[in-house]
Amino acid sequence: MGDKTSPTRPKRQAKASADDGFGHWDCSVCTFRNSAEAFKCVMCDVRKGTSTSKLN
Repeated sequence: MGDKTSPTRPKRQAKASADDGFGHWDCSVCTFRNSAEAFKCVMCDVRKGTSTSKLN
């Protein structure tokens, strides 16, 4: 009883500092991860923040 260890829990994987929601945005069309400075997707040229839902 001298060894009081807590049950092991799976550790959450720490996200990389660049993957914390700041510094990148995912394209809503092709899902490519773009840098924060990009105003349009470097893969498919869709503007940042473009919605894929139809309004009609």
